[in-house]
Amino acid sequence: MKRDRGTAGKPASENIRKVKMKPAWLLAAVMGVTFCAYSNSFGVPFLLDNDEIILKDPRVHAASSVQLHRILTQQYWETATTGLYRPLTTLSYLFNYTVLGNGANPEGYHWVNLILHLVNVGLVYLLGMAIFEQVSAALLLSALWGLHPLQTEAVTNIVGRADLLAACGVLAALLCHRKARESSGARKAAWLAAIVLAVTCGMFAKESGIVVLAVLPIYDLAFGRGVSWRARIPSYLAALAPCAVYLYVRAGVLAGAPYLATAYTDNPLLGAGFWTARATAVKVIGKYFLLMLWPAQLSYDYSYNQIPLVTRTWSAWENWEAAIALIGCLAAVVVAIRSWRGNRALFFAMVFFFATLAPASNVFVVIGSIMGERLLYLPLVGFAVGAVCAIQAAQPGYRRGVMIAMGVVLVGYAARTYDRNGDWLDPYRFWRTGAEAAPASYKTHINVVTNVAGLTQDDWDRGIREAGRALAILEPLPDTRNVGRAYRDAALFYREVGERLASKNPAGMASVGTTPEFWYRKSLAALLRSERIELVFDEEYRKENQRRGRPGLTAMPSKLYLEMGRTYMRLKDLGHALAAFERGRTLESAPELLEELAEAYRQAGDPHSAAIALEEAYTVDSNRPQLLGKLVEMYAAADPQGCAVSREGGGAALNPDCPMVHADICMASRNIVGTYVRRGQPFEAAAVRKRAVEYLGCAPESVQ
Repeated sequence: MKRDRGTAGKPASENIRKVKMKPAWLLAAVMGVTFCAYSNSFGVPFLLDNDEIILKDPRVHAASSVQLHRILTQQYWETATTGLYRPLTTLSYLFNYTVLGNGANPEGYHWVNLILHLVNVGLVYLLGMAIFEQVSAALLLSALWGLHPLQTEAVTNIVGRADLLAACGVLAALLCHRKARESSGARKAAWLAAIVLAVTCGMFAKESGIVVLAVLPIYDLAFGRGVSWRARIPSYLAALAPCAVYLYVRAGVLAGAPYLATAYTDNPLLGAGFWTARATAVKVIGKYFLLMLWPAQLSYDYSYNQIPLVTRTWSAWENWEAAIALIGCLAAVVVAIRSWRGNRALFFAMVFFFATLAPASNVFVVIGSIMGERLLYLPLVGFAVGAVCAIQAAQPGYRRGVMIAMGVVLVGYAARTYDRNGDWLDPYRFWRTGAEAAPASYKTHINVVTNVAGLTQDDWDRGIREAGRALAILEPLPDTRNVGRAYRDAALFYREVGERLASKNPAGMASVGTTPEFWYRKSLAALLRSERIELVFDEEYRKENQRRGRPGLTAMPSKLYLEMGRTYMRLKDLGHALAAFERGRTLESAPELLEELAEAYRQAGDPHSAAIALEEAYTVDSNRPQLLGKLVEMYAAADPQGCAVSREGGGAALNPDCPMVHADICMASRNIVGTYVRRGQPFEAAAVRKRAVEYLGCAPESVQ
């Protein structure tokens, strides 16, 4: 019997391998185009939350058992209370910072994000093969999803990694579930173990990974009608177990963390009635649909008052938007029900979209953001599946034209994604385009101000206009719902305008006819308004944490009093400047503030108090070489005939063994411990206390 040689005299097995290789090469091409669309993202700096979560979080700066324990037992933000617990995401930053040695270089972080996105593109392709059983449809699905410009917020923003990891976990678990249904014995056990691993990764990366508990039954409802419950339930249990563990661990971690309420300006639904909030949330879903269809204008932020609340006045366009969105959602439900028997892929697309969006939609639970493009990263799979279904429904005679149109769409997506990454490269351009896309958001306007170049007269005029717009949006809000930081940022800019005028710099000659004092007074007024707002917020913060068994905490920002003290100094009001700096000092031992406080004490003729402030600054951050010189100068003035300054060898140096200096060092350590305790940072307080006792020789009772 002759062996089958296959086509052209070649073995059949070789031909089969070639056939199997073709889809792999096509998928690689899709990934290549996706890579090209994001090829300009590697230089995007640490914008937004990246600075606090990566650059200012010491937990990711050293790979040690201590930092690992802190990551696993503390909330996501080390520097702020957010109620989030995402240890796997934080561990991935640790991997970048220390293992890969990326440190403060953003390029390596962007490589990891893009690799994760490409992995997800591959998973979406495999899901497309499972749904459509056609290579062309699966490739189109992965391309539509991977290239969609809305994905840039999750991929290009480094901290969007949480969404990338969570989506990876959900998609991988779904594909493993499909295999587990068809397997038995050891193979089934292996697939179930893979589900556990995938869901664990997704959940511990971001809480939205819990949607996997809905995604698996949805897939079965669409494509597993002939599969017995006995084959399905093990997968459900395998997905449920890590979700339950995560929720248990998260509850324990957050129970020991301070409570911080979400600002009303971040999500106005928090202050709305039940039905008003839900109607507005439905309106946001309608906006999501528009962005998915036409992502021409994108914004990172949609804060107050970009999404006005629905009211009972039906003459308002915002209310009609909500009504149209509700009709659209109900129509989608009807289509999903009708397609359950005839078009299983369309049914899956619609139910998948709404199920994966549900936790962040504000319809069921009000979250910390009213709207965010990053929240669509996984739900866009449903949108892309629905788009492929629509293309397949086209009449045969029109399919060629439809495919050409889709090619144009994909090219447009790639170009828009590349252009959107360009926005992220430049902070000023980033917020300017955000203000154009979300012109009613106070945050987009105030961030244009904080990132304006300030090189020309036009820059200063633009900054003044944008600051006015931001504060005009916020002005109608009472202090209980307002946001103090916006006024503080505006105040900083106003003071800088005054400084430019005082320096006679032509580029700073904004608003002809004004004086430096005019802008300093304007800065002070904004800071005082910021203080009123922050005090109201802090009072509620203190009460809530005291009710939860955490008395003595504060959320007042020391930055406010740093800027207030600086403005008083420009107004030559030394008394109020000292009071402001000291108020900030009780809140946080910030080196920058302490240096300003020391200078104020020097001008007031109190070098010893200046020296104590500098000691505190140096204890917090010993990487400030200029502090030692200033310390020697202040102690020389405060103790000219004493032992504070050693002059052996012809040079002047600080003498830490001098009783005065040693007492000041211990006092500085005590102050630092107190600020950490008041901000709910016990680990940092314990570390300073240990160093003071064991290395600096302070009495334990002196640093309590």
